[in-house]
Amino acid sequence: MLAAVWFGIAMAAIKGQGAGARDALGNISAPWLLIAFLAGASSERRRWAPVVGLVATVAALIGFYIAESRLLDLGQHSWLVDLQLTLRAGGVYLLSALVSGPIFGALGGMWASRRSRFAAVAVALMFAAEPVAVWLYQDEQGAGGVGVLTHYPWIWGSEVLVGVIVATLFMRRASAARARV
Repeated sequence: MLAAVWFGIAMAAIKGQGAGARDALGNISAPWLLIAFLAGASSERRRWAPVVGLVATVAALIGFYIAESRLLDLGQHSWLVDLQLTLRAGGVYLLSALVSGPIFGALGGMWASRRSRFAAVAVALMFAAEPVAVWLYQDEQGAGGVGVLTHYPWIWGSEVLVGVIVATLFMRRASAARARV
């Protein structure tokens, strides 16, 4: 869990304050889902993988918001007020973690116990589908797909590439494990 907290702190540091490529990079969602997946995969008892995924995701988010409350200039008030402001602003992500943490924790548990190809495809989709989801969201908002996606295509292209590479590695491990059985 400590690794998850450090991940959250690192993402806050990458994001920093303000807009630009750092902000876009710090706001990529797929690595957050990977935290739950890896935590679930490392769970010694597979039936606890969803809970472990949830706890890891929440731990990472808490690390992120604690770091954000220190990094962001939120005005002239105490750090506790800054922390409340960041937690309130991130409430939707904490609620989303209640769903994504257990789902991706369970997928990680499936991967660890059965070398599930389904889990490998889910890992690929979480990276490869995010740029599409962002583009659709921006289009729905009337931006016509213009925004962080088109300003930083190298970030999104890299995310898709990472998804494809990770999926390929997981699929090869799954095939190798099945060949040994």
